[in-house]
Order: sequence, then C-alpha cells, then structure tokens
Amino acid sequence: MALKTPAIAALCIAAHLCPSHAQQPQPHAAARKPSSIAAVASVEITRATAQSAAGETAPCAGTRPLAEHDVRRFLAHARPIDRRAYLHDHFLTGDCYTEARVRFKDGRMATLGIANDAGTALLTPVLRGKEQEHGRTLRCEECIGLLDLPDRELPK
Repeated sequence: MALKTPAIAALCIAAHLCPSHAQQPQPHAAARKPSSIAAVASVEITRATAQSAAGETAPCAGTRPLAEHDVRRFLAHARPIDRRAYLHDHFLTGDCYTEARVRFKDGRMATLGIANDAGTALLTPVLRGKEQEHGRTLRCEECIGLLDLPDRELPK
C-alpha cells in the first residue's frame, strides 16, 4: 500500500501549526498514564515492509516486517502525545513507516501508521470505509526501533 501522505502531513502540521493557545508544555507529559486505548479485536497489516516518507525501502534496510504482535504491543504501551513541542522533538523525517488496520472490540476501526525509529504513530479513525481527517498521535517509548534487526544502522 502506498505511503499515506495525509498521515505524514498531519504529523508535520501538528508539530508546527497548532494554535498558540494549545496546552502549555508540562514535564513528562507523554509519561502520564491516561485511560488506555480501547481493547483490540483484530489487526490487519496493510503495509508490512517499512518505507521512508519518500516511499523508499532502502533507508529502512535492517528492519523486519510489521506483525500483528507488534501492533498489539505498540497499542498496549502507547500514550497520547498532548504537547506539540514533544512531537516536534521526536519527529524524524527519514523515519521508517508501516501501517495496519485495527478493529477494536467496541466496533470502531482505525489505521495505525507507526514510525519505527521515533516510536510514534498516528491512529486515524475509519468511518464508513474512509479515513477521517484527524487522528491521535501516540508515543511508545519502549517501541522505539520496534522492527530493527540487531545489526541495523540508522541512515545518517
């Protein structure tokens, strides 16, 4: 599946164009434990092979394909990012992206675009078969490099 340009654009825009009256920075905002993300019923991997923002696979050499257990692990440990500065500080433009479609036990569906190197993801709701405009940005500190093979060297 081709890289979701709107998802990448949303990450970039969120980092730079959020209203100035947005929540003031707070130490360790991503570490706070809000209510958990809904329980997952099923996962469909829609882009297993990691690609860069330009749609290239070469910078992502040394990563393994995304698997269902990776998606479940990410969602189990992820927390919403509620500060645009935090997202900006952890956004990597050459990151390796993968995607999955997630169905939650309450019936909702979403697309999860995971940025492997930064440990961030965009969870975008899907209504009536169409991705919605706005999603939630998530961060999983322990998921940084989730798909890295042991000898992977990050692009310089």
